[in-house]
Amino acid sequence: MFCLALEEGIAVDLVTELIRMFRLRPPQEATDTWPWPVRISTFGRFAVQVSGEKLEFSRKLPRKTLLLLKAIVSLGGQDIPEQMLCDALWGDEEGDAARNALSVSISRLRKLLGTNDAVQQQGGKVSLDREVCWVDAWCFENRLLAEPSRLTQALGLYGGTFLPEDQGEAWSVATRERLRGKFIHALSSYGQELEKEASPDAAIQCYQRGVDADPIVEEFHVGLMRCALRR
Repeated sequence: MFCLALEEGIAVDLVTELIRMFRLRPPQEATDTWPWPVRISTFGRFAVQVSGEKLEFSRKLPRKTLLLLKAIVSLGGQDIPEQMLCDALWGDEEGDAARNALSVSISRLRKLLGTNDAVQQQGGKVSLDREVCWVDAWCFENRLLAEPSRLTQALGLYGGTFLPEDQGEAWSVATRERLRGKFIHALSSYGQELEKEASPDAAIQCYQRGVDADPIVEEFHVGLMRCALRR
């Protein structure tokens, strides 16, 4: 009922307050309208909200702690071997020093996110609790793209390159390219649907967005030519 109220915009403030007051876990069908304790944005920029408030730092930016969060998200967020994180972020450190640094950073990350439940460490593996943390990249890839009726919502969520400020980090490359490929495929499919619906102007906007995202993808240029010819 709360999910439906949030999606329909009914008493949103009251529903949000009740969810947070009783610390309700999101049901399986919960969408991005649910007031997740932690919301992480990765498309076009990196931002974190805790209980609806954007994280701000008046002092020195906790760079290593935030890098750990980015790496966990980028590597899938579930059951990531500790050694993989150590190699990614503390590759210059010796084994024990790297593991100690990881443990300290996990402790700091939990404090930063306002709850110990957000980051789980068990059996030599690290995970983010998906009932506590909402990540735009996960929502885009695992939920919205899986439902054809939500294609436009998925395209709207993709606000730019995945973690653009970390393109030099090896642990982010595979996820960035995979998400980019899925975005291009979805955008191309949507443009072709618009053409079938005899909406060349809307299709042109769609293909132009694709050209802006990746100017070497031929199908976007071909689509623009088809639409220009139809007009």
